[in-house]
Amino acid sequence: MNVLLAFLAVGLGSMAFRLLPLMTGRQIPAAIARGASWAGMAVIAGMTVRSTLLIEDPSVPSAPVVAVLSVSVAFVLAFRGRSVLVAVGAGCAAYVVMAATLAGLG
Repeated sequence: MNVLLAFLAVGLGSMAFRLLPLMTGRQIPAAIARGASWAGMAVIAGMTVRSTLLIEDPSVPSAPVVAVLSVSVAFVLAFRGRSVLVAVGAGCAAYVVMAATLAGLG
């Protein structure tokens, strides 16, 4: 339910930022527009971190730590301008490699 509310809030906020200048003829201040541009990414990052920390994989020791590290790899690549496919692929590959290494050690 919280996820749905977050998506609705971001969606309605996004529509308001697009429609407000059309209806009033005024521009939104640059500082507010810059902050609003990060709202969608903040919601996605929050959901990813929450679901990553709650991961339960009995075959991998310290599964949440491995998940956080692999998601961090994906976030760094995405932040540096790589495509979504490359970022997600690298994050998945990092998880598989770390999980296999830890499972082999344990």
